[in-house]
Amino acid sequence: MGCGKTTVGRALARALGVPRVDLDERLERLLGTSVPELVRGRGEADLRELEARALASLVAEPGLRGRGVVITAGGGTTLRPDNRRVMDRVGTRVYLEVSVEELARRLEAEPGERPLLRPGPLGPQLAALLEARGEAYREGALVVDGHGEPEAVAARIVAAVSPTHGDGPAAVVEGPAAAEGAAPDPAVAAGRRAP
Repeated sequence: MGCGKTTVGRALARALGVPRVDLDERLERLLGTSVPELVRGRGEADLRELEARALASLVAEPGLRGRGVVITAGGGTTLRPDNRRVMDRVGTRVYLEVSVEELARRLEAEPGERPLLRPGPLGPQLAALLEARGEAYREGALVVDGHGEPEAVAARIVAAVSPTHGDGPAAVVEGPAAAEGAAPDPAVAAGRRAP
């Protein structure tokens, strides 16, 4: 939410010369409804179950592992350890690390329906999401600085995954990252795998 997974995912797919599959878009096409409508009508728990099924069906498609693809997935997808294992089994899971301050700026500049956010100041809400989800986002992921133009972020990812590209798809995962107003860790700029 606001980290740039969609725009960076498009730029990354172009840079690698592979297709991109957005898990939210796939889910919306399969179910004929938007993610916000799903959350309103069925609740977040059902959304998470549907995300897991959509991810499992995607990675089970014949030839996926050998052809290379960028999969963009919302931050909620990575909350389930099973989903993280699935992503890690088929490719490199990438966490786009963006400060809470920058996330709030981006979300305020692009109004839209965000089912997990309430009206009011975004900074504290995003910081709370990070507190609850940060460990799951980072665990075992390639952590990349998500600040800057999408093409620059994609170039950082390419530089980090190039030695392993060809082993499978790269999964771009979103989520707020740093404490509010904190500068990104310089070691993240080149991309590193979190413990």
